Amino acid sequence: MAKNNMISIELLATAIQQINGAFDLIDQLLDGKVINLSPSDRQRYGSINEQNKLFILKAHSFYQAKGQLLPSYFDRVEYEKDFNARQVFEGLEGRTNELYEKLRDTRTLLDYDSMRFSSQMYKQAKNMSESGVPGVDFWVAEMAQFFKRSRINLEAMAEEEDVDNTAEQED
Repeated sequence: MAKNNMISIELLATAIQQINGAFDLIDQLLDGKVINLSPSDRQRYGSINEQNKLFILKAHSFYQAKGQLLPSYFDRVEYEKDFNARQVFEGLEGRTNELYEKLRDTRTLLDYDSMRFSSQMYKQAKNMSESGVPGVDFWVAEMAQFFKRSRINLEAMAEEEDVDNTAEQED
């Protein structure tokens, strides 16, 4: 990856529209089939660990081998429906998590690049302000307010960027 520009992506409006359309379609297909639990319900029902997943699979193996021995009040239809849907949703969740991680990582690099470019812009605006370029003071003051509370040292980032640019020009 380049040091000054970690990622360069351009999504055309048609691609963005198609992606959003795909999300809308997924949302429509899952409407009425997915639940959004409250935080207290999430805590109440919890999630199962790997050991419990193995238990579910073992119980299913028993059901397949000896299900006829279960009492008549055991709801076989609902059990099979829940078991099969659980398998499907686990697969969908895995795919969704992979996509989420890619989206998050891409956005992280875009955030990083945007921060570096913004800090360069701020430094250049400060230089223009110090040189008396009209209309820049307002913008320098607007951007400067973020340095007081920021955990990221933007000025140091801008200085580092200058060092990187100088080194690249010398190569």
